[in-house]
This record gives sequence, C-alpha cells and structure tokens, in this order.
Amino acid sequence: MPVEEDLDVDRREGLRSLPASLGIPRALALARAMHVGTVVLLLLLFRLVPLHPIYLAGVVAVAAILAWEHSLVGPEDLSQVMRAFNLNGWVSLGYFVVTVASAWLYRPLP
Repeated sequence: MPVEEDLDVDRREGLRSLPASLGIPRALALARAMHVGTVVLLLLLFRLVPLHPIYLAGVVAVAAILAWEHSLVGPEDLSQVMRAFNLNGWVSLGYFVVTVASAWLYRPLP
C-alpha cells in the first residue's frame, strides 16, 4: 500500500499515527530529531559503560545508516519509505553485534 493511501486510512479510521496527526513533513522532522537523539544517547552510553573503542565505530555506522534513511525519504517523495524503514533492521542487528563485541573485547587498563 503506498504511503499516501496508508495516511488516508489512518485519518479515515481515526488512528493517531504521527503522519496523520502532524502531517508528513513534521513527522519526518520528528523522526530525524529522534534519530539524532538516539545517536547522542548511544555516544553517552560509551561514556557510562566500559566498552571497547570499536563501539564508537558501530555508533558511527548507525549514524551513517540513519542519515542514509533520511536521504531516501522526503515530504515530496515517499517512494522509498519501506526501503528506509527496512534499514532499521540492519541498524539493530549491527548495533547488537558491535555492542556484544565491544563488551567482550573490553579490557580495563592496569
């Protein structure tokens, strides 16, 4: 189902999805802000938890994939929204692998 039809269904059925409630441009801006916040929190985790520096490479990769997602979708062109959404699977899988590796590789300095 194309995104425009999905939005019409949300509005018709009274669903309070972000695009239906805020409009597509604001919903995309909010998603962008939430992704920036996510990267900030992932970086904060590195300062709070003993992790190997490889973790930072993983956070950079997460940030790059999230930026790529936002480059695929805009208020005027939603044709790639599912492709962008599916990239989240790679974000979560990659972040998990890097975090586990980082915790396993961490060795405190003497």
